[in-house]
Amino acid sequence: MTIDDELILELIKPNKLGEVGEGALIITVMGTKRVDYELEETTYHWREWLDKGGVKRQAEMIPMTPDIMAKTFSPEDKGLKTTAIELENDLQWDFGESLRQLRKYKLNFKDTRIIIPKDFERFAPLYKKAGFRTYLWTAKRRWQCLRCETITVKEGPITPQCSKPKCGNHSQNEFRLIGLKDTTIEEF
Repeated sequence: MTIDDELILELIKPNKLGEVGEGALIITVMGTKRVDYELEETTYHWREWLDKGGVKRQAEMIPMTPDIMAKTFSPEDKGLKTTAIELENDLQWDFGESLRQLRKYKLNFKDTRIIIPKDFERFAPLYKKAGFRTYLWTAKRRWQCLRCETITVKEGPITPQCSKPKCGNHSQNEFRLIGLKDTTIEEF
């Protein structure tokens, strides 16, 4: 499992039917429990270039795959409203690439949001200035030692040392991420 996979589970907390479950953090993000969602669904935007005379010269298909496409009922639009949500982890942080993705999503989704690690809160004002609602996540990781199967809870992306005194395993390749604990999301 990856941290992204575990965060998706915490956001959705799917019930047996795959619907948004009790205590799902997406309720905080969307402001309602009545959320339908699609994960990793690719959509497309067609962009055309015109020459100075207004003649079409080139067209480009831009694929985009938001982490989550959340669908809620919008009374003002009298129908479903789709929100693109991008989820960033604390392992491979790249603000510029993240912002480029969000701007691309904005071509198809008027409401585009980002969820970033609280450790990178200093970037939140930059997302806000660019017009994106920004949320901060925190969580403790649950690691299972592959030597003795002891579960160790630790904040941050660094693999822990086994909490069982007799084991003392601290080999990066001998732990498995098995879940999160105390996960929170708050709007910046």
